[in-house]
Amino acid sequence: MKKSLGLVCILAMVALPANAESIKKVVLYQDMAYITLEKAAQDHAVIIEAPPDIVLDSILATAKPGGTLTSLEIEPWRASSGKAKQLQELLNQKKRQLESNKRLQATYEKEIEIIYAAAQASRRDNTFPRQRLVESLAFIDDRVNALNAKSVRIDQEITELSTQVKDLEEQLQKLSQRQGYRLTARAEGVISISYAVKNAFWRPEYTLAALPGKNMLRLDTAARLWQSTGMDWEAEEILISTGRPSYGIQAPDIRPWYIAVPRPVRRKIMAEAAMMAAPLEADEAPAPESEVKTTATSFFIGAAKSVTLPGDGTPRTVRLSSQGIAPSFSRIAIPKLNQAVFLRAEGIWAGPSPIVPGNYTSFVDGEFCGKGAFKAFQPGEKLSADLGRDEGLKAGRRENRFHEKTLTGKDKTTFSVAITLENTRPQAAVLTVKDQLPLSQDEKVTVELISAEPKAQPDKDGILTWEVTCPANAKTTVTFGYTVVGIAPDSIW
Repeated sequence: MKKSLGLVCILAMVALPANAESIKKVVLYQDMAYITLEKAAQDHAVIIEAPPDIVLDSILATAKPGGTLTSLEIEPWRASSGKAKQLQELLNQKKRQLESNKRLQATYEKEIEIIYAAAQASRRDNTFPRQRLVESLAFIDDRVNALNAKSVRIDQEITELSTQVKDLEEQLQKLSQRQGYRLTARAEGVISISYAVKNAFWRPEYTLAALPGKNMLRLDTAARLWQSTGMDWEAEEILISTGRPSYGIQAPDIRPWYIAVPRPVRRKIMAEAAMMAAPLEADEAPAPESEVKTTATSFFIGAAKSVTLPGDGTPRTVRLSSQGIAPSFSRIAIPKLNQAVFLRAEGIWAGPSPIVPGNYTSFVDGEFCGKGAFKAFQPGEKLSADLGRDEGLKAGRRENRFHEKTLTGKDKTTFSVAITLENTRPQAAVLTVKDQLPLSQDEKVTVELISAEPKAQPDKDGILTWEVTCPANAKTTVTFGYTVVGIAPDSIW
C-alpha cells in the first residue's frame, strides 16, 4: 500500500506544471506569441527568466502608474525554470529512489548471507536434535526464497530506474544546451515587460454540424494551442490572433517593366544570352509576393482565460465560438474522378472575423462523416464545405471511343459518355453532375460537342454541368458525345 501511495504522489508531481511562469496576457499568433508579464519590484529590481526563443528586438518594459523604471538589462542565462527545472526535480527524485533500492537490495543479500552462516554453525553442533534441524532447514529455505524473490523484484526496479535516470539526463542535457536570457529591470513599483517568442503556435479546429432535413448548419471554432519554449506558461488570458508578424511588414514595391523588340540572333547566342540575363531580369522584375507577405489588420478571433500551457509542446484545445449559418444543401457528383456522391453545404459566412485555413470535422444528423479542409473565407463571402459521401446515391461512368480518318486524312475520334446515377433512397434527390471536354491549344486540333442529354453547354473551361433529379429507388442516365479532330487517339488524355 505504501508503494502504491508513493507512485500516486510521483504521478501527481509529474502531471503538475513545475515553476510555470505567471503571465498577464498572451497574444498567440499562428507562428509566434507576444507575452506580457507584470511583476512588482523587489530590492529595486524585477528579474525575469526568458526562454531561448525570445525575439530580442521585441522587448518592451514600462512602469505601471505609481512606479518608475530606470534601466533594463539583458544577459545570456541558463534558465532553470519551466521544463528544465521539472526535469531536474524528477531526475533527482529518481536518483534518490535508485539509491534507496540499491541499499535495500544490499540488505536482502546481507540477510541471506547471515542465514547461511547461522545454518552452517548449527550443523557443527552435535547436540542439535534431528527434528529441530529439519524444521530449521525448512524455515531457512522459506526465508531465503522470500528474500531471493524480493531481491529479484528490487533488481528489476533498479534496472528500470537506471534506464529512466539515463533518459532524463539525456533530455536535461539537450534542454540545457539552449541558452536563455535574464531580463533585469532596475525599477520601483509594478513593471510590465512584454516580448515576442518563437516556437508558439495555434491552429484552428472546426466542427460542422449539419441537419439537412431541418436546413440547419452550425460551425464551431476551436483553437489548438502549443508552445515548445521550454518554459511553462500560466496565462491569465490568451488572445487568439489571425496575424503572422514573422512573415514581415514591408509592403512590396513595383518596379519599371521594360520591353523591347527581340533582336534577330543565332539560336546558340540567344540561348547563352538568356542564361546570362535571367538573374538580372529576376532582380528587376520580381515574381509577385505571397499575399501573407504584407501585414494587414489582424483579427482576434477568440480568447481563453486561465490557461496553463506546458513548454514541452503538449497541446491544449480551447473553444472559441459557435456560429449558425443559413445553408443550402446540394449533392455533387463528378464520376470521371470519383464514383461517390458528396453532400455539400453553402452559405454566407456572417461571422465577425475571417475563417483561417484549417481542417474541419463533419457531422451530419449527428453522425461522424469524416474530415475536410477549409480555405480562407472573409466575412460576407460564400462559404462552401463538403460534408461527406451520400451512401444512398452512386454514380458510374462508361466511355466509348471510335477512331476514323476524315476525307483530308486527319485523325478523328468520337467519344460517347454515359453517366449512370442510382438513387437507393425512398425519396427523390437532386444532383449536380459535372464532366468535361478537352480544350484545344492548337489551331489544328478542334473539339466539338455533338450531343448532350439533358441539354448542356460547356463553359470556358470545358466543364459540362447538369442539375438532375433522381427519382426514389431508380436509376437515371446522363449522356453526351464529342469529337476531337486533328490528333491521334493515343495523344488524347
